[in-house]
Amino acid sequence: MSAFLEPEGPPAPRPSGADDTLTWSEVSVDGHAVRYTASGHGPPALFLHGWGLRPHAYRESIRHMGMAGCRVHAPAMPGFGGTPELPVGRRGFSGYSAWVGRFLDAVGVDEVALVAGHSFGGGVATAFVHDRPDRSDALLLANAIGSPTWASLPDEVRTMDQRPMWDWMRYFGTDVLHSTRPLRVLPTLVENFLPNLVRDPVGLFRTGAFIRRADLVAEIRAIAARRTPVLMVWSDRDGLVPRSAFDELRHAAGVEGTVVEGSHTWLIADPRRFGELAIRALAESGALMSRPTLRTV
Repeated sequence: MSAFLEPEGPPAPRPSGADDTLTWSEVSVDGHAVRYTASGHGPPALFLHGWGLRPHAYRESIRHMGMAGCRVHAPAMPGFGGTPELPVGRRGFSGYSAWVGRFLDAVGVDEVALVAGHSFGGGVATAFVHDRPDRSDALLLANAIGSPTWASLPDEVRTMDQRPMWDWMRYFGTDVLHSTRPLRVLPTLVENFLPNLVRDPVGLFRTGAFIRRADLVAEIRAIAARRTPVLMVWSDRDGLVPRSAFDELRHAAGVEGTVVEGSHTWLIADPRRFGELAIRALAESGALMSRPTLRTV
């Protein structure tokens, strides 16, 4: 069975002192200005965006995550949103993981109660929680990359690096059509993806190339072995990260996983539901004492 959050009904209760304002700031990391947003009050948390986007695309999701009872920071990662690419030798998950640590140092955060990431950001979040267990208490992965499995057939397993580029782009182009709220998602994607594409098209696709080779299954197993709470969610119309990849990661983590309705960018379409998941993840980290009611189907 997969767990589903109730799609209707009254909003989940906010922890006392919850704040829904967003602030935008810059901080210097490795000598470069990095734009980031922050929201909420409470224990520190971190949100990492998906490939081709920037925190601005997730502003409502970040706001709802902050309303869950934490102070969430969401940086524009290297190669996106005006933040320069990592040097050649650091363009991998370990390099991004180390950069996240330096970003947290720059904003004065030693440890976070929750690291959340979407898609590519989920891969970076996994690497950071694995590499720095002393700095993170829980992990929330939304449609995260990290499984090398593209398709599991009865007599064959096809890997992500066997997946043709046209197949990736086919689903990237039709993701909006599969969204529950395309009129909200389409302007957001255009507003955020095009500036990244115009600013640094080569860097954008260099990052996409190493994403195709992502294999973080061992890291997920190690995180689970340390008993770090892991909450995984996937949407039922996601063609970019297939069900086989979600299943491999959740099995590695030893969790059932949560399936929600929507496309790959469901949390942009339904930020309230993402906020409910953040409450659950914060509760499992010990940062909150209660969680919203769930039902299983």
